[in-house]
Amino acid sequence: MSLVIAVLFFVLTPGVLVSLPSGKGKLVVAATHAVVFAFVFHLAHKPLMNLAHQYELFDDMSKPPCAAPGSKPAKDASCCIGAPNASGMC
Repeated sequence: MSLVIAVLFFVLTPGVLVSLPSGKGKLVVAATHAVVFAFVFHLAHKPLMNLAHQYELFDDMSKPPCAAPGSKPAKDASCCIGAPNASGMC
């Protein structure tokens, strides 16, 4: 995702693709660049994250963290290294 942000920032830098508004001062051009970047990022962020999750580029953050060895996992033992012992400990 950082690469996408960097490429988006570069492409939307004033003078790379287009300089909006033309003939204005540096501050106005920079402010316009910031607004356009924020708008494009806002529109692109969710679809890009969904695409990344579709191809499993990110871990599922909704899963609880794995239990430490010698402790009991929260709901299931799927994250234990090896099988849980008779008392359900990892």
